[in-house]
Amino acid sequence: MNKKGQLFIIEAFIAVSVMIIMVTALYEVRIATQPPIAPSYNVELYKVMTTLDTNGQFNEFLIALNSGTAGEIASIKTIIEQAISGTLPDNGRFTLYCQNLVTEEVLANSWINEDYTSTGESMGVDYLLMSRNGDYTPHQIHVQYWLIGV
Repeated sequence: MNKKGQLFIIEAFIAVSVMIIMVTALYEVRIATQPPIAPSYNVELYKVMTTLDTNGQFNEFLIALNSGTAGEIASIKTIIEQAISGTLPDNGRFTLYCQNLVTEEVLANSWINEDYTSTGESMGVDYLLMSRNGDYTPHQIHVQYWLIGV
């Protein structure tokens, strides 16, 4: 009688172990077959840049870079930096600069977060500005961003 009880306990333990293994395997297959969640930060950043352009911040940025004081440049940079930082998650970092497409030079004071360096895979968004105060002066805003710890 004692051996039958021990045999029943062993059989029950094996059955429970097999059930746990099967449930774990099914769960792993389910997780592996789900498509990864791909955040669309490019789309969100482009929307922010369109809003900044529509509201005239980029126009002010270009004017300040060409003829503004250091305080005016810092002020408009802060607005742009806050807008872009608000789009990215807490672990998101970015750099931004403006390039004159006629001369192909990067505007010296246009850098935002110039000292940041990418710690992994980075993505980018470019935004084309065709005029400044109604004058044809093509410029391109380059934003490079990445996520820390990913």
